[in-house]
Amino acid sequence: MKKLIVTSAFSFFAISAFSQVDKLVLEQKKKEKEKSDKAITDPKAGAKSSTWLDRGKLYDEIARLYTEMDSSAALVAYESFKKAVEVDAAKPGKVTKEAQKFLTGGTDDSGVNLGTSLVKQGAEKFQTKKYDEAIKFFNIAQEVNPKDTLAPLYGAYSAMQSQKNDIAATMMEQYIEKGGKDAGNFALLAQLYRIEKKNDKALAILDKGMEILPASKTSFKAERVNVLLDTQRLEEAKVGLNELIDLDPKNAQYALNLGILNDNEVQQITAEIRKLAETSKKTSGVDRKIKEAEETDKVFADEVKRIAGLIAKQPKNADLKRQKAEVEAKQKENKVALEEAKAELVKTKEEIAKLGDPSAKIAELNAKLTKAREGAKSAYDRALKADPNNYDALFNMGVFYFNEAVEMKREVDAMDMKEYNAKGKDLEPKVCGKFKQSHPYFTKAKAIKEEEAVVETLKQLDVILKEFEGKKIVCEETK
Repeated sequence: MKKLIVTSAFSFFAISAFSQVDKLVLEQKKKEKEKSDKAITDPKAGAKSSTWLDRGKLYDEIARLYTEMDSSAALVAYESFKKAVEVDAAKPGKVTKEAQKFLTGGTDDSGVNLGTSLVKQGAEKFQTKKYDEAIKFFNIAQEVNPKDTLAPLYGAYSAMQSQKNDIAATMMEQYIEKGGKDAGNFALLAQLYRIEKKNDKALAILDKGMEILPASKTSFKAERVNVLLDTQRLEEAKVGLNELIDLDPKNAQYALNLGILNDNEVQQITAEIRKLAETSKKTSGVDRKIKEAEETDKVFADEVKRIAGLIAKQPKNADLKRQKAEVEAKQKENKVALEEAKAELVKTKEEIAKLGDPSAKIAELNAKLTKAREGAKSAYDRALKADPNNYDALFNMGVFYFNEAVEMKREVDAMDMKEYNAKGKDLEPKVCGKFKQSHPYFTKAKAIKEEEAVVETLKQLDVILKEFEGKKIVCEETK
């Protein structure tokens, strides 16, 4: 399970130290604590609701002011107030009412505030990395003060630290439901959902964040794009990136990411087109194999017939019998090859049938390819407009033109002489032009950052351009 690291948000809670407390007061509180601990063991005193109410007040004060005396004093206070209500359950009175008030977030002139005490000591547990104990304090604090946002928020942080992401998400949901409006916490909840593969919930909370906190719209949209990429909803991610570019046109990273997304699509579609083209050509190769095997079979059959005629005239000729056996064996092998070729043809035709009409599909993919290429180039242009010295945008733009040239060259290399003479000669200057278009981008990228990738690519590119120069081909640059 992925862990989210959260910076401590509890620095505003001061942990009291004995050195900061008047020694006389401290000694007095110790005596009061000892007296209370003893009183609850006495049958008569323990049967009085007032004993438990006083104990709750005392331990609440310890939690708030003398925490080192008992790091779990707030829990003792909570249990004591509950006991005070329980003792007089049959006949509730003034004491019951007061204890109930404290259990529901009420305070009094002496400063009793159970919700604050629980959150404070929960924070102390967090600081000492006792996250499970911290969660317990924050859960009870929510029960005492249901409207408070601190307890569920810090409970969520504690759960994250102990990798209990489901609990963390629930508590962060409670924080938002109670009116929490920190943009970072909306984003944290979205991350928790992403870790748990609840991507629809992540999108929903980010949409809610944009509605409640419009000032943080850009950061929410950026996180939304991450979720869409996680779920391979690439077209929606592109829309999101375009919106981010419109919101913040000076941010080169948004445009760069959009370019990379389109570029990846270009590579994927190109591979699909190549596969379709190769598959559609398979039948002609298999047909040729079958025809050759059938012609070979006929040759073997004629040879067997010829030798059989000679044997009829020379029935005792052992050499002729040996020749006939060898030809028959080769004919048998050829028949096996023929059957295999026929089976291969059936399988290939089934593959092509599954693909549908390859020509129509290739045409459809080519339309998508053109759109993706235009999208990638436009995005890299926008990135470079925002930051002309952006290394990644420069390098990727160079790669964009380089890859286009490689695909065009692949097409030329696949031509036979007739095709080459018809259109290959006219295409080569354009191939050279595409390679040449990539050169200034790689050169500028290298001037900014001399990484191995750009250095080696430039070396390869220089060799390619020299080859075109040697063939007296004039580069023709196109858009």
